[in-house]
Amino acid sequence: MINFYLIRHGQKEAIPFDPPLTKIGVKQAEITAELLKDIDFKKIIVSPKLRTKQTAEIIAMPHSLEISTDNRLIERLEWESDKSFDEFISEWNKTDIDRSYQPKMGLSSSSNGEQMRRLLNEFSARYGDGNILMVTHGGTIGDLLRNLFTEDVIEHKIDPITGAPHIQISECSLTVIEEVSDKYSLAKINDNSHLAIT
Repeated sequence: MINFYLIRHGQKEAIPFDPPLTKIGVKQAEITAELLKDIDFKKIIVSPKLRTKQTAEIIAMPHSLEISTDNRLIERLEWESDKSFDEFISEWNKTDIDRSYQPKMGLSSSSNGEQMRRLLNEFSARYGDGNILMVTHGGTIGDLLRNLFTEDVIEHKIDPITGAPHIQISECSLTVIEEVSDKYSLAKINDNSHLAIT
């Protein structure tokens, strides 16, 4: 059995493109590091964005592993500096409502989830068993979950204004996916109980 520990990055600064963690985000990562310090990971892999790298560096401190980056862990869309936040959210909602919708910049939700699924398959084939830590983004985790599992397995919240479905993945929350004999099961989703003290 192989276990994929999926962590969303900590709280980020509210600025476009590639924001760093806030002080709260750093603290969230430190608490998460304490939670995961005794787990034997075979690999730590992160999105190339600054906020995920900072989160992973903190979580990786108790482990004697190098951090690898993979572009397949990025978000389907990024808030670029030449667009307003409202424009970004409008495009994001379109990709949530229609998972095949191809935005002008970025990936559809379905395509993003599929490249994540292929990444999990690669690690399952390479390692066979053990634990893999992936530090990524909330939307990316949600896209993967929607590709791997049926709607009744994962809880969706519907935005009352846009009608866009949303899977809640909180900052530094833990989602665990288990793989046995090419079959995936969801052990945890959006578990942020370790952050209750923040």
